[in-house]
Amino acid sequence: MRVILDFQACQSGSRYRGIGRGSRSLMLGMANHLISRGHEVICLLSEAFQNGMPELKDDILKSAPGVRLASFSFPTPCAAAWPENLWRQMAARMLREHAIACLEPDFVHVPALLADGWGDDAVGSIGVLGVHIPTSLTQHDLIPLAMADIYMPPGSFCDYYMEKLQGVKQADLFLAISEYSRQEVITLLSVPADDVIHISSAADSLFNSTISTPQQVKHLFERYNLKPGFLLYAPGGFDPRKNIDRLLEAYALLPADIQANHQLVIASKLDDGRRMVLEGKANKLGIRSIDLILTDYLPDDELISLYRACYAYIFPSLHEGFGLPALEAMLCGAPVIASDCTCIPEVIGNDEALFDPYDSKSMADKIMAIISDNNFRQRLIDHSAIQPHKFSWEKSAQIAVDALEQKSNKLKRAGWTVTKKSALPSCTEMLEKLAVLIPTVSPDDHDLSVFKACYLNNLG
Repeated sequence: MRVILDFQACQSGSRYRGIGRGSRSLMLGMANHLISRGHEVICLLSEAFQNGMPELKDDILKSAPGVRLASFSFPTPCAAAWPENLWRQMAARMLREHAIACLEPDFVHVPALLADGWGDDAVGSIGVLGVHIPTSLTQHDLIPLAMADIYMPPGSFCDYYMEKLQGVKQADLFLAISEYSRQEVITLLSVPADDVIHISSAADSLFNSTISTPQQVKHLFERYNLKPGFLLYAPGGFDPRKNIDRLLEAYALLPADIQANHQLVIASKLDDGRRMVLEGKANKLGIRSIDLILTDYLPDDELISLYRACYAYIFPSLHEGFGLPALEAMLCGAPVIASDCTCIPEVIGNDEALFDPYDSKSMADKIMAIISDNNFRQRLIDHSAIQPHKFSWEKSAQIAVDALEQKSNKLKRAGWTVTKKSALPSCTEMLEKLAVLIPTVSPDDHDLSVFKACYLNNLG
């Protein structure tokens, strides 16, 4: 079996987020499992992201000896958020699929079809070329669809997301990072249950291998005016599902002396406008400025230091695909209390650590419990020493490869065969397809010239 692993998520805007890191770990694990079973692996890179490409290539070849590298090119810019990019966006999708088809794979795995492409030049699609290339997707979440009243008001992003979902539905196999995300795909997209496999997820190994020096911790405490006993939340953003407002309301319900001894630290990148809003909200709730610490972005080593130093980690999110920050905190030894919603109970694995994230008092009561009950806090610390080790990229990769092999065999028994390179659409035929797909938009001479050059480049 020849398998293509699409590494764009490790190049695009996702590369610094959990999706990018997780995609790298999963696909490198898959590559090694595939090679050990006698399969051929091609790691596919996008020429649109030159920054960091040499390092990524070296990383792939070092971590998964035996893989081949390939790349594809297409006209840019093509980010879907800008209407003037529409032709280039569709052209890029077709060129990517053609480049993949030229490699004559039995399967291609895409780790983040929905995550990128709106605000950057990441490209992903299924079925645009009109050639069936068996495709598996890592399924993270369907948050915009599940919380459409918040995330998808009528407009261009809603149209883009719903159009992308039509491509998602054409995938042959879904590798879901939690049982909750598995059920979400089955229910919201009406995908057959047998085509959605729960592979789980894991935290990056750096969260249990990085050593925090006393000097680093001291520097952090001084920079942010931290006191021992602080409570931590690292939300990875401030969109509504992160539930920051209710966390502030819950914290405001704590007695003044508790707040004075247990600062609330929110560690995530934020702009001046967001800072003013949060500080204004806290002020209205009666929270003193010295008791609420907003750190802005933290590099990994500093975030790990905070995980290890906090009195407790609070995870009040309303919706996650997996809930990686909670697992990272546990891996660093922090006692964790968390939301009882969506996939989060799967990650936490401990009912007594959960609260209702829609109820500020429920959250406040759980915070008070971890502060006032040393036995409860110690039980959570003991649990954090065990729970994270139930998750590993090695295990997830093995399940993923098992699923790919089974699905590939099933497709071949049903009559699927590889479309030979010689039978693929020509450059002229692809341009004709584009004219049908987007009849209201025509390329200018420059875009047309770039398309033809990319087509030739992708032929190999």
